[in-house]
Amino acid sequence: MIRVVLIVAAVLSLQACVSVRQNHGYVLERDQTKLTAEAGLDSKESVLAKYGEPSMIGTFNRNVWYYLNSTDTTRAFFHSKTQRRTVIAFRFDEEGVVSSVDDFALADGEAIKLVSRSTPTRGKELNFWEQLLGNVGQLPAGLGGQGQGRVPGQ
Repeated sequence: MIRVVLIVAAVLSLQACVSVRQNHGYVLERDQTKLTAEAGLDSKESVLAKYGEPSMIGTFNRNVWYYLNSTDTTRAFFHSKTQRRTVIAFRFDEEGVVSSVDDFALADGEAIKLVSRSTPTRGKELNFWEQLLGNVGQLPAGLGGQGQGRVPGQ
């Protein structure tokens, strides 16, 4: 009986080590191998009809549509890791006709290091004990000789 319980516990604990795969963004249909469009032939309407709404439209240039796809894997409690990322950029001219199609992969991306600075505050920084014991012995504003509804000097 103990062996059975140990085997079941071992199998259940090993299940937590299985990696979980998650897809984000535009997912290709079964018959699609990649997103394509003919430069000079396809328009915004035909790209919209084929692939649907883009994942993102260019902020500074509204004539660039991006279709994003990424696959992340996670194992147990570890951080997720991006296994594959694809970005397809459709560039349109002023008339709304495709001028070029760019394909970017995970290797084309750049790591951006964020700056973690904090603004110092004025005054004294209190440690744990000063914060905990700082108000011991001090009376609240409504108690004591003043502040009980009496006007001083009466």
